[in-house]
Amino acid sequence: MLSNKILSIQYLRGIAALGVVFCHYGSNISSVFNFGQTGVFVFFLISGFIIVYSLVKSVYKTNQFFIFLLKRSIRIDPSYLATILLTFLLFDILSNMPSFKGHAIPFVSGQFLAHLFYLVPFTKYPFYNHVFWTLCVEFQFYLLIGIFYFISDSPVFKSVFLVVFSCTCFIYFSKAYYLVFNYAPIFALGISLIAFYQNRKPIKLLLPILLLILIAYKFSLPISILLLASCVVILYFKMTIRPLAFFGDISYSLYLTHGLTLTVFLGIAKRLNVNLNHFQFFWLIIEVSIAVAMSYLFFLLIEKPSLRLSKGLLKRNRLNLKLQAR
Repeated sequence: MLSNKILSIQYLRGIAALGVVFCHYGSNISSVFNFGQTGVFVFFLISGFIIVYSLVKSVYKTNQFFIFLLKRSIRIDPSYLATILLTFLLFDILSNMPSFKGHAIPFVSGQFLAHLFYLVPFTKYPFYNHVFWTLCVEFQFYLLIGIFYFISDSPVFKSVFLVVFSCTCFIYFSKAYYLVFNYAPIFALGISLIAFYQNRKPIKLLLPILLLILIAYKFSLPISILLLASCVVILYFKMTIRPLAFFGDISYSLYLTHGLTLTVFLGIAKRLNVNLNHFQFFWLIIEVSIAVAMSYLFFLLIEKPSLRLSKGLLKRNRLNLKLQAR
């Protein structure tokens, strides 16, 4: 897998996922953990870099758009759909327990289809799990990049595209929070790193620097500094750190399942009359450890097989391209 060759990407994925988990698990303990939600911005930066870099390396053309989309679907949808099914099952089981304050989630075909096609923000339906909102943004990014970014191979066109795309973050859109345009300069920053990653000429840093300034203005200086640090890690960090590589491997599964794991843990603790208000940091570590263990199991059973299938599709596509070129 390409991302395995760029270990820094794996490390950032793992750290970003852990940041989100600590935010959701520990924000009631200390406001410091709230900064973990910025892991989402790191995810968007990584997507901008690795998705486009993968397409560049595979000599992608816009007429391969549906193959690209199918490959992304095979990569992310099995885990996504499994999480949705687990959500249905879990809340159905918990709703039968007297101590559970929630309720079973009814199956509504429109709501399910809205999730299936990443259209929830544009409908009247709520998310089954609110972490799914980032997948909607990512899917919009795939559409945009797969169709428009590779229309021309001209470096000038690509630079202009990234600048124009980035400036869309200042246009008012309804529900902008759920639109790729709101995060355009972050995705664009990841893409702009590719030129310098491939050819370390200082002039190729001009666009990334411009985008970092834009991000500081749009979001905040701390966010810009965080993404600058992430860029440095992507470009220069080569050390092998196996624990971080492990967290990178399970990052998608961890992101998807950590909310469900916490729901089950809190339900069991309540059932056993365990007071989680005492030794809160201890319980936080326990909760995070359980979330990691469950996400690793989810990774082995669901995500890893879909990764193999996605890689197989890519190999067959490359073989077909070679045969067509003869």
